[in-house]
Amino acid sequence: MSYTNYYRDSGMFHASMPLIMHTRLDVLLFEKSEKELVDIWDEAEKALKALEKMFNRFDRESETAKVNAGAQSKPVELSDALWEVIMECRGFYEKTDGNFDITLSNFKHLIIKEENHSVQFDKPGMLIDFGGIAKGYALQKIAEIIQKAGIRRALANFGNSSALAVGAHPHGDSWKIGIHNPFNNKLLETICLCDTAMSVSGNSPQNTRHIVSKDNQWIRENKITAIVAGDPVEAEVITTAWIASQEEKPVWLQEFNIKQYILYHV
Repeated sequence: MSYTNYYRDSGMFHASMPLIMHTRLDVLLFEKSEKELVDIWDEAEKALKALEKMFNRFDRESETAKVNAGAQSKPVELSDALWEVIMECRGFYEKTDGNFDITLSNFKHLIIKEENHSVQFDKPGMLIDFGGIAKGYALQKIAEIIQKAGIRRALANFGNSSALAVGAHPHGDSWKIGIHNPFNNKLLETICLCDTAMSVSGNSPQNTRHIVSKDNQWIRENKITAIVAGDPVEAEVITTAWIASQEEKPVWLQEFNIKQYILYHV
């Protein structure tokens, strides 16, 4: 369910989804009539719900959950959409020296058959989890929809941890997003976004075990990575992989087109 408001004086449309992909999403749109903006948001909301339905491994009816259940014993054929995502994730696994891994185990144990677009696990207990990339695909889809509609100013923000800026704020040269220390809520930095995406990753008091290193150890250090990049999917991948790598500045960072990268020890 989403909530929307249109502010006639400023021409701003605000849509909010209190719980999507395990967090809150707020979207600001400008430059169209109220009816046009409602229609644009309706299209975006349907697309986001479809992505969550595909990615959410905790929903037994999702495609990911069905892959996790079936691929333990036999090849499971994938939809074209999920196949493309897994192929892209294989590329990210290679570019990050194995630090970005959707299998929560070792991507090399995922048997990929290109002739029928199927996957199978060859290691007991394997799972696919898209938690480290799903919001990136959501922001990418939002960007496609609003840019197709001709909107030149917009902001989509997943709880200040993943954000997409189209153009600049109507009364400024950028959109400003604050990064806070989750352990004391103090402001660490304000990031300025314009035609860019941002992703932030790290542990928090409520979630201290959610990133795994490539040797299958939980990352326990209190640190935060922040990435600004042109591609919201890449921004999501890099923040997760950087935390997982346990390095101050991995060599593979230069494989990506990054606008800004920051590591905070908190």
